[in-house]
Amino acid sequence: MSSAKERFDDLNRRLTEATKDITFKSYFPALLFFLTFGLIDLLYCQSILIMPNFPVEQSIQRMIMSNIIALSSLVFMFRKKPSVIIYSVISVFMLCYGFAQLCYSNADNTLFRLNAIFSAGEGVKYLSDILKNIPISTYVYFVVILILTALSAFLILRFSAEPEKGVPRKFKYITNSVVFVCSAAFVAALPYIKTSDFEDGNGSFTAYNYRNFVSADSLYRDNDIFIYLQRDIICTIKQSVFPSDNTEMIAEYFSERAPHEDNDKTGIFKGKNLIVVQMESLDYSGISEKNCPNLVRFMNEGINFENFYSSRFGDTFTFGTEMTVNTGLFAPSGASVTNAYEDNAFPYSLPNLFRAKGYSANEFHFNTPDFYNRGVMHKTFGFENYIRYEDYAENKAQNFEIDDTVVTDDGLYNKLTESEHFLDYIVTYSAHVPYSENELYLEAIRRHPQLAVSDSQDEMAYFRAQASLTDDMAGALVSRLEEDGLLDDTVILFVTDHYCSDLVEHSDQDELVSNTPCFIYAKGIEPETVEKVCGTADILPTIVNLFGLGSVDNYPGHDIFDDNYEGYVYFQNLAWINSDYFCRNGSIIENYCGSEPDKDYINSMDELAKKRMEVNNRILFTDYYAEEKSE
Repeated sequence: MSSAKERFDDLNRRLTEATKDITFKSYFPALLFFLTFGLIDLLYCQSILIMPNFPVEQSIQRMIMSNIIALSSLVFMFRKKPSVIIYSVISVFMLCYGFAQLCYSNADNTLFRLNAIFSAGEGVKYLSDILKNIPISTYVYFVVILILTALSAFLILRFSAEPEKGVPRKFKYITNSVVFVCSAAFVAALPYIKTSDFEDGNGSFTAYNYRNFVSADSLYRDNDIFIYLQRDIICTIKQSVFPSDNTEMIAEYFSERAPHEDNDKTGIFKGKNLIVVQMESLDYSGISEKNCPNLVRFMNEGINFENFYSSRFGDTFTFGTEMTVNTGLFAPSGASVTNAYEDNAFPYSLPNLFRAKGYSANEFHFNTPDFYNRGVMHKTFGFENYIRYEDYAENKAQNFEIDDTVVTDDGLYNKLTESEHFLDYIVTYSAHVPYSENELYLEAIRRHPQLAVSDSQDEMAYFRAQASLTDDMAGALVSRLEEDGLLDDTVILFVTDHYCSDLVEHSDQDELVSNTPCFIYAKGIEPETVEKVCGTADILPTIVNLFGLGSVDNYPGHDIFDDNYEGYVYFQNLAWINSDYFCRNGSIIENYCGSEPDKDYINSMDELAKKRMEVNNRILFTDYYAEEKSE
């Protein structure tokens, strides 16, 4: 009986004999290269960050306008065997890279930058839930392209002819060089070809984003997966290896702003304790009288910022908000905020300002200190300790993902309130994905049976049930502070880190879903609803004013109660919103005032958004506040 090797050798011999007269032209590999790269591009054009009614024609047009031709001709310049190896490696890499982007966009409604690999741990925990939401057709397409890549490599190696020496080979290299240079030049000019607005000297947002990569999803939607990766590599190197050391723009920005003046809210909480509760995913869709009665009450009885926007910057939702609330600075896109700035100085950070007044400053969360590098980064921000629940709790066997653990466990609560004056920063978790019949949901309906989910596909119902555990924590915190006689001297700021991205569908108004709860509760305070548009970067300057901690003029953001501040929020794609308009890329998406805007006003707001982003990034890139470190 013949062995498997012998049977394979026999089959190979017969196949060779049967196909000995088959020979493909020398340009045949280039066609297969282009076909495979084009199909990979088309796969992800149709599956990543799809906008409503996204036409196939637009995907094909975008594919043709990409650098697929340049990439195919570049690979084709090599001899047959090296080109097949390079082709196979690129194809498999792009399939895996694109699939990773598909999973990430499925979870977070955006794409990741290369530096986000440092924060990849969180996504792995929820990978199984993400994979379930990807259509079967996408998996099939993925496998088909993988098979096509292997088949193409086989056909090229077995049947494709090398160009003969002399003129044919020179002709191949010359023509390929011309094609490569022309197509590469076309790709470089693409953002300028696609826009005609150069009035601001910087091009439209498409061109600006192409050069600076400030918005991942916008750059992808305007280009394709190949150009996205190319720009990510180039801009990451540019930002990390050749960062701008120009600080003149920073000084100019601060000098042009009207100095902050005291107002009727200045120092009203001076000397009081502060607890910041950063609520995971708890947007307005997750809060109601039925599932979150405590939060609704505190919102109505406190200072409620009803037009607050938790605009996302950088590559992490939750930690990005932690950074902004604590430092007043957004995380730059493409820079690993959890690692890149751990040696920066933040003398005007929330914990450093309170500690300068004799307060303790600690952060509380259930996760490990190496997650998002919190154990290091929060020391950088100025906190004394990162309190991981399991390390300080008396009961080590409880489920630390349940938010009210920080209040019900004496070990944690005592740490929360042990100092005479304290700043505490609590990051909640219970409303985090996944939204299914998990331990958090089961605990929620044990406490609140009326929140039991009748439809297992209703993720929103699971989300609201889990959110009730965050509400339980808020109620228990206020009650226990009252019992201990601490509530009169304690202010609680509730702020949502981001909208519930897993339950939001894409639309032309994606930025508006960032309108999330932010309110201050203090016993006996006069209830107030603040209508001014404001955002995460305005929180720290506002706290500085409310607690009388020093100058408010050290931050790109503003004191919300400043009469000279009209109130506006800008987003990572440089869209912006104020009380009159919601604008993106020079176009009014929503008009709230009824009157047509002056074009000069729109241009000035666009420029302000760009300048704010540049100033914010340069403060971080240049460690602008370092001189204050030694004072």
